[in-house]
Amino acid sequence: MSEPYDIQKRDRGDNVDSNSNGDDKESLYSDHAIAQNNWQRYEYSRMRGHREYVIQARRCESFYLGAGEQWEAEDRATLESQGRPVEEINEVMPAVNSALGYQIHNRMDISFKPRGGEADENNAKLLSKVVMQTADDQQLHWKESQVFGDGLIQQRGYYDIRMDFNENSLGEIAIDVLDPLDVMPDPDAKKYEPESWADVIVLRWMTYDEIEERWGLDARLEAEKEVINQSDFGDDNGVEGRNKFGNRNSGMPYIYDTVIGDTTLRRVRVIDRQQMRWSMQTVVFYATGDIRPVEDDLSEEKRAGIIAEGGVITRRMQRRVRWIVSTYTTLLHDDWSPYPHYTIVPYFPYFRRGKTRGMVDNAISPQRVLNKSISQYLHIINTSANSGWAVEENSLTNMDTEDLEDVGAKTGLVVEYKKGATAPIKIQPNNVPQGVDHLIDRSQKNIRDVTGSSEAMQGQNGPEVSGVAIQSKQFAAQQQLAVPLDNLSHTRHLLAKKIMWLVQNYYDSERIIRITECDKDGKEQEQIITLNQYLPETGGYLNDMTIGEYDVVIDEVPMQVTFENSQFTQALELKKAGINIPDDVIVRHSNIADKGEVIERMSATPPPNPLQEAEVALKNAQAKKTQAEELLKNVEAHYSAIQTGEVIAAIPQVAPVADEILKSSGYVTQPGQDPNMPIPDAPISGVTVNPLSNKRTGMEVMPGGMLPAQPASPLQGVAGGIETQRMDGA
Repeated sequence: MSEPYDIQKRDRGDNVDSNSNGDDKESLYSDHAIAQNNWQRYEYSRMRGHREYVIQARRCESFYLGAGEQWEAEDRATLESQGRPVEEINEVMPAVNSALGYQIHNRMDISFKPRGGEADENNAKLLSKVVMQTADDQQLHWKESQVFGDGLIQQRGYYDIRMDFNENSLGEIAIDVLDPLDVMPDPDAKKYEPESWADVIVLRWMTYDEIEERWGLDARLEAEKEVINQSDFGDDNGVEGRNKFGNRNSGMPYIYDTVIGDTTLRRVRVIDRQQMRWSMQTVVFYATGDIRPVEDDLSEEKRAGIIAEGGVITRRMQRRVRWIVSTYTTLLHDDWSPYPHYTIVPYFPYFRRGKTRGMVDNAISPQRVLNKSISQYLHIINTSANSGWAVEENSLTNMDTEDLEDVGAKTGLVVEYKKGATAPIKIQPNNVPQGVDHLIDRSQKNIRDVTGSSEAMQGQNGPEVSGVAIQSKQFAAQQQLAVPLDNLSHTRHLLAKKIMWLVQNYYDSERIIRITECDKDGKEQEQIITLNQYLPETGGYLNDMTIGEYDVVIDEVPMQVTFENSQFTQALELKKAGINIPDDVIVRHSNIADKGEVIERMSATPPPNPLQEAEVALKNAQAKKTQAEELLKNVEAHYSAIQTGEVIAAIPQVAPVADEILKSSGYVTQPGQDPNMPIPDAPISGVTVNPLSNKRTGMEVMPGGMLPAQPASPLQGVAGGIETQRMDGA
């Protein structure tokens, strides 16, 4: 039995002398054998489920795109040969687009929290800005929509994240979106996280020029030695076609294809495989217990620095990524990956231990029923339009029965029959079976149910429904997307961790980044930040991105239109309710253009406005008048109270009478005795009261209140009352 292939023997120095025999091509460790082993792994993964996945994924995409692709070619040919309609009403695309709309308006906000090492809050905020700047530079806004759409439509979506040195010698983070049909995960894996997979393969259809650009001239020359017999245009051996601008049979494929034509455009299938293996590696044990791999050829300076920090350098078995790229017989690349993880980041909307589903899979069956029901409905209507005629034999004069059969359904038909004969009778068509109508309605409802896209989610409520009710229904409908959105958060977390690792390990030299952010007033400001800036006075680094450990925090920004409108409406309602909401706050939550400039102008001193100043002066005068009137009322009330007190103090006997008068008017006596109210021991002698004049007289009063010698005069009460300038109430 031959020894199994083990690339680690080559790395441990157990190299096989290929010149020791003339059969080095057959050696297990030769480049040819490694390439063949790589190809066999591709065939294994393809036959262990990827072939079936490609067929289903292409089918799901056809049902999403529609435009005639929802019908099988055989079914369409059969119906068309019978003259029957082949209709297609695509309800899948609106359902998927509704979910895509939620994702588009719920964007990712990446931030980091310090966890260990030399991490602090300032570095965490700076790292968050750098990562978000990278996401903006890589247009992650649109790339995430592609990955999310791939997952909803074809069950799976994939990022590819790595360093790119084409435009910057220091390297820049590059994020790409892969075709899910080209990615083969480990068929024996069952976890979401790719680091738990044994390997992952990416199929590529590359020209010789691209091979030379990536792996050098020698790799190209070796690849050109192969006998090219691949005329499938990269379509995975003809299983299912890949998406491209062309198709498989346009023109004459044997005139200009992968075999004949310009050699610079000749293409070959490339197997790009990343495999997780165990290997002896140099690591550092820190005092905190953390274990970190380092490069084997550590410089003396770095080694001394690690030891000074209390780290212990040793070697141990570690999981590493082996990167093997080959064609059918040519090995293009075989080395350890510079990354401790796969460059692939997956997204699966529905994931169940290795089984993946999208939104379209379960919508295929009701969509097919809908198409067939509508086609059948139209067929019934077409066939019943000319249901036939009942004609007496030899009764027609202007045509025969064959002519009536041909033109009997035309508009404006004139039928002439013999006098005395029975008039032709048109046979009434049968009504369309009600079951067909119900089947159409049921199919449409089933599509919405299985996709989780309700009418409210698609914004199809009538105008009689309030906006608040529509938003409430849309929020409730979003619960149907809880699983795909939760898995999207999982993918975002995996992606953010890999971006953070690349920043900390490759952004280790001084570089300048520019960040544009909005301040609290909504005005954009450009901020220039220098990373890893060396400080000679301290010997340290400012904004050091290479230190510390951080936790990833993924937040979602709500739908901008709905969220901003809600904030604007609430602020406006609070303003109307009398709460002192500043005007700039209301403007900040509005959707007007250049609101930052508007807020800036609001904060500046406005020019004088005569009309506005007059209105302010009028309001101030009215306020002063109101204050004066209130002061006058208070003085009058105080003076009246003083007068009342004088009367009661002089004539205590009137207090009970006043109480009775107050009670008769509804006044309720307060509990307790007023300590300021005098209580006389005996009536005051020698003093009588004239009830008409309310003046002290010292004379006896006649019954009726009048003196015999001095009759009462109306003038005596003219100046009477509690508002006089003297105490005349007693």
